[in-house]
Amino acid sequence: MAYVLGFWFADGYMRVDKSYRIVFTSADKDILLQIKRVLLSSHPLKKRKEIKGGSYTWTLNLCSKHLYKQLLNLGGSRRKSKTIKFPAIPSSYLSDFIRGYFDGDGSAFFVKYVRTKDKRITRELRTNFTSGSRNFLEKLMKILQKKINLPIKKLGVFNNGSSFKLGYGMKDSDSLLHYLYYNGFPIGLKRKAAFVFKIPVYQIHDLYKYR
Repeated sequence: MAYVLGFWFADGYMRVDKSYRIVFTSADKDILLQIKRVLLSSHPLKKRKEIKGGSYTWTLNLCSKHLYKQLLNLGGSRRKSKTIKFPAIPSSYLSDFIRGYFDGDGSAFFVKYVRTKDKRITRELRTNFTSGSRNFLEKLMKILQKKINLPIKKLGVFNNGSSFKLGYGMKDSDSLLHYLYYNGFPIGLKRKAAFVFKIPVYQIHDLYKYR
């Protein structure tokens, strides 16, 4: 559930029209099916076409006044993208919450560059988190420093100052990914876990099971 909360903080929203609605969105159908399973939900996933670029995303739409109020108590709000603050998460579940957020609004990738000293082409791992809330990322950065000794650094700014990025280099990214995708993690994106276990994505399901 800590993971589900983290994912919703990144890629979810809440609204009240005729009912209290909690919505999860993702371009990855599998992760919404995992979330649906742990929530014991019978609600169907819906596919919708994005206006920009013509790509497709999936949504999981839950109607629950109880869940709506729980999210409010945990810091959720209707227009949260620029105002969210890091919620109070028990220490033993921090990696799960952060993994959920990372699966929603984080990325892991390799970059290639030519080293100055010997002109060799080098490939290095990079990771980053993005958010419209500077406060959220600054608190996340302090938690990662405390938990796995990642550095305090200046946040990147993009989208004309409306969004922020917390990025890490090779060694720090490796530490971060091992912290998030620990052996036996109960729920998460397989393609990001593959960076840790260094095996094909289709084999990741052998490394973890639902609790």
